[in-house]
Amino acid sequence: MERETEGMAVSAFVLIDVIGDHTKSAFKTITRIQGVKEVYSVTGPHDLIVHIEAESLEDLNDLVLSRIRSVDGVTKTSTAIVLSH
Repeated sequence: MERETEGMAVSAFVLIDVIGDHTKSAFKTITRIQGVKEVYSVTGPHDLIVHIEAESLEDLNDLVLSRIRSVDGVTKTSTAIVLSH
């Protein structure tokens, strides 16, 4: 039995590095971006982990490259697309 995939959102987690003391402001800004489902401030090699959803890979690409990477203080992102859950 095949699962219907039409209309399903593409989901991903974005690991974000933020410069200096911009983590709190980046957190607030990213929370307000359409397509962002959850934002976590974390310990370890990255500063934020963000769960995002988009209608297509093209929309996901735009969300990461145009919206999240342009947030003041964001220096690097690494995106992991969810294959199954």
